[in-house]
Amino acid sequence: MLKSRAALAAAFILSTLATPGQAAFYKYVDSDGNVTYTDKYRPGAIKFADAVPGGPVTITMSRRHGRTGYKASPSNFPKVDAATQHKRDDVRRTLLEEERRNEQRNLASAKTTLTTAAKRPAVEQQKLAEGIRLHEKNIEMLNKELARIK
Repeated sequence: MLKSRAALAAAFILSTLATPGQAAFYKYVDSDGNVTYTDKYRPGAIKFADAVPGGPVTITMSRRHGRTGYKASPSNFPKVDAATQHKRDDVRRTLLEEERRNEQRNLASAKTTLTTAAKRPAVEQQKLAEGIRLHEKNIEMLNKELARIK
């Protein structure tokens, strides 16, 4: 999620730099580590760039996610009993295992194709090798996801 926040901030900042601005643009980091980009000055903020003309702009990115005091869902969010969650986990595990088997079959097929592709152009061999790498990465990620299921 941090990557998407960073990408959002970078895209926003780049878009502001690409257009002629009429107001100052500030970056502010509070005591909790939350980063705010805004066109309104706050004590302790640093001038970052020119703001997009046409109205106030404020983006806040919180760093609280992942801390021990962070609650992912509101208190009134419906709770799931252990038996229901166990059934959901079993279904999820089954689906992930099936997907891993499919990826393993695809990986074996891609490796076989690459070994028989000695006479093919180098570009085609690179594409096959990249396909193998992607299958291996998918299997690795599926294994990580399976390890997270309790």
